[in-house]
Amino acid sequence: MSNKKEDDKGENRGNHRLIKSPKKELKDSNRQETLSMRRKTINKLSPFQGLTPNEEKRLTRRLTSILITLTVGILITLYIISPLSKLQNIEVTGIDKADSQTIIKSSHLKLGEGLWPQYFNKSNDMKRVIKENPRINTATLRIKQFNHFDINVTEYEVLAVLLRNDKMYPVLSNGKILSETAKESEKKLPQLIDFKEGEGLKSFLTSYEKFSPKMKSEIISIESQATQKNPFRIKLNMKDGNQVIGLSTTIADKLVFYDKIAAEMKSKGVIDMEAGKTGVFSYPLETQNSDSSEGLSDENSSESINNGF
Repeated sequence: MSNKKEDDKGENRGNHRLIKSPKKELKDSNRQETLSMRRKTINKLSPFQGLTPNEEKRLTRRLTSILITLTVGILITLYIISPLSKLQNIEVTGIDKADSQTIIKSSHLKLGEGLWPQYFNKSNDMKRVIKENPRINTATLRIKQFNHFDINVTEYEVLAVLLRNDKMYPVLSNGKILSETAKESEKKLPQLIDFKEGEGLKSFLTSYEKFSPKMKSEIISIESQATQKNPFRIKLNMKDGNQVIGLSTTIADKLVFYDKIAAEMKSKGVIDMEAGKTGVFSYPLETQNSDSSEGLSDENSSESINNGF
């Protein structure tokens, strides 16, 4: 009896499973149909409907490209119409003696106008700055703080001043004599007399830059005594009362002996460094004659001393 009851129970359990399984499958089927209907509704609005995976990737790339292009275009448009794209300030750096406002004016840069068109024309603008400002050696333009310009310049060094009609004019290291009068700080530099722009002046300035600082400080003035035969002859008037005659092409090498020669002289006189590469003669000032003024040392004078080195 007990076996029979157990069999009946087993059959009933099996029947229960057979009855529950179709219900569960029906529910699952209904859910899948619902999800499928929802997906179909969404797919009707999708641009990828009916496309293969590769076609979907290509379309995605195109849409992304179009979106990026539109975004960039909008940003550029907003930048162009904003104050950030307009030049707001111009600064000049590196100047010493030159005038910043004159430099800005000669650059033709305009505040309130487009930043980039002016920046891309910087080569012509900087060439104009150099051309119209003789003191300026180089000029470069760079952008600073989004919409500010910085004009950075270097100047030619002022080596001396030219004395003409009781006025002093700056003499630049490139041999240019400025038409403007010298500034107060420049008037302490050695004075040039009777020099003109040209080969003779450039030759002297090249030699002058080789002079020691001590020697430069001992010179009051330099006179050009150029002739047709000898365009490089110069005379240096020293603070100690002596005079030095020489050629601008060789005098820098001979001036190293100046202190020794001056110490050996019994009175103030002329130290002639013109003869030869190493020849140096000295004689008192009162023995100068017309020959020495023409560039010939009075070597035969009894008062002349040969200081050859």
